[in-house]
Amino acid sequence: MENIIYIHGANASSDNFNYYILKLPEHNILKIDYSMEDDPFDIVDSVKTKKQREFPGQKVHLIGHSFGGLISSWYASVYAKDVKNLITIATPWQGTPVARIFGYFWRNAKVFQNTRPGAEVLAFLQEKSYNGPHTNIVCTRGANPVAGLGGKANDGMITCDSQSATPPNFKNTENTFIEAGHSGVLLNNNVTDILEKIIFEG
Repeated sequence: MENIIYIHGANASSDNFNYYILKLPEHNILKIDYSMEDDPFDIVDSVKTKKQREFPGQKVHLIGHSFGGLISSWYASVYAKDVKNLITIATPWQGTPVARIFGYFWRNAKVFQNTRPGAEVLAFLQEKSYNGPHTNIVCTRGANPVAGLGGKANDGMITCDSQSATPPNFKNTENTFIEAGHSGVLLNNNVTDILEKIIFEG
């Protein structure tokens, strides 16, 4: 049976993946919860500890949404031998203008510090390498003028350009474009079809 680790986005919950879990064939599940106040380094270490406890010596599929895509990718770059497939969904590789704007008002909020364009976490990840299979799902349905400053296409939270800007040393990345919003993608049947093909039929 396949092992899947689900990592949710900023200020969200692992329950956000319940639709995927319901729609996909039976599989072993590890849902990761974390706080945006946690250091990303510590979150990655926590994922490793939980993975070793639940699936010792076994490979896993990583599915990360939004900020969870960054955490999943960071894990894959460090522990590549653990990973069968990396799947990132609506991931802010270059941050989002929303975080920069809100960060002016909530300067100490780590959720905005870590997702603003030019954030240290984002720059650090761009230097990472991963040679395993990586499917990067880009969401295109959104019309948020704040998220898409300058008229850029976005998913309501993150520009499509940012979602597409995967680290250059992730050598086997395939971008897949889905007409869905940033949150709506978690209830999207086209995505569950993609996941099923990658994980269970690949």
